[in-house]
Amino acid sequence: MRKCFSLLVLLVGLAFTTFAQEKKPLVDRLVDLISAPTPGLDPGAIYQPDPSWNLALTGGARQASIAQKQKLDIHILGEVIPASLNSRLKGDVDPYVGLQFGYGNLTLSYSQNIKKFSSHDHTTFNFDYLNAGHALQIQYFDYSQPMKLELEMWGEDSENYKSNTGETNKPVRMRAVIADAFYAFNRRTFAFSSVYKGNKIQCRSAGSIMFGTKFILGLVESDPADIISLWTGGVGRQTSTQAAFGAGASYNLVAFHRQPDPESMKGLRNLTFNLTAIPMVTLFNKFSSTFYDQDVSGDYYPVSKSTMNGNLLVNYVVRAGAIFLWDRYSVGVSGSYDSYTYKGKSDFPLESLASLVTTTGSFSRWSSSLRFSVRF
Repeated sequence: MRKCFSLLVLLVGLAFTTFAQEKKPLVDRLVDLISAPTPGLDPGAIYQPDPSWNLALTGGARQASIAQKQKLDIHILGEVIPASLNSRLKGDVDPYVGLQFGYGNLTLSYSQNIKKFSSHDHTTFNFDYLNAGHALQIQYFDYSQPMKLELEMWGEDSENYKSNTGETNKPVRMRAVIADAFYAFNRRTFAFSSVYKGNKIQCRSAGSIMFGTKFILGLVESDPADIISLWTGGVGRQTSTQAAFGAGASYNLVAFHRQPDPESMKGLRNLTFNLTAIPMVTLFNKFSSTFYDQDVSGDYYPVSKSTMNGNLLVNYVVRAGAIFLWDRYSVGVSGSYDSYTYKGKSDFPLESLASLVTTTGSFSRWSSSLRFSVRF
């Protein structure tokens, strides 16, 4: 995953250098991306302060969950038994605190759940490039929580129906790299970053059709010696890779604006609301499971891998926020909801134990944030 993340950052960085309009040295173009004013903006609609350093304290709540259902036929003593395995990892509602630091269009942030109120660990790192007309947000999160299981054998209408429930003895670890990129077609009177960063200030209400893309690298790992491995035939590691594209809309509603002194920023008063909704179609959807076995010394080692290429599915991104700016300070609130699903069929690696597996799963995540920022 680290190699994929490094490659993703490199490719995205190279891609964004193409926004430069003049043939300049690479370093100069990178500096322009970070700090240069966005060309072509209507100054009556969007005010562009000089680039500056910014520091922000954040806090809020968030929750992530995974739900998966696998249907298969289990082979026991020559008998074929229809079965389904339901697994669910639903995290607590996590209160968290964080810190953001950046310059111009770039921001790096770190947040950690408040362990006093949580039964698990949840750490998140963010890299944000937010300009008026386009944005790139890369997030890495690391999350641990016990997983709940339910194994059903035979159908509910059968007299042999059985259902067993359980929970992993150790937390299941979920990690993911999620990259979101947005492009606004109204590149004159609309600033997507105004509410979520405040580096561009929307002076009057405006909206835009938006193009969005999402890339996901996900990893779920459990202890091969845990109960989940017994119920799944030895699965100890699951990975997912998704690429989705879509179009939607975003709108900034300016409730109040007063222009500042351009040098001191004194006198600035602005209250702006945003709502963004982008449905997305998942065009690439790959899911794999790694099976483990135990050697004579008791250690577990990978023995096989099952890969599933999922169907085309519709997912979506929804974001909402508000910001109030005065002088060099701002207070912002925002919320987001992300959801993606996967579905497909794969062969069980040991045909003597089970046959074709149908997998349906979903991942969802929501967060709310309060952000206090100062420019200096």
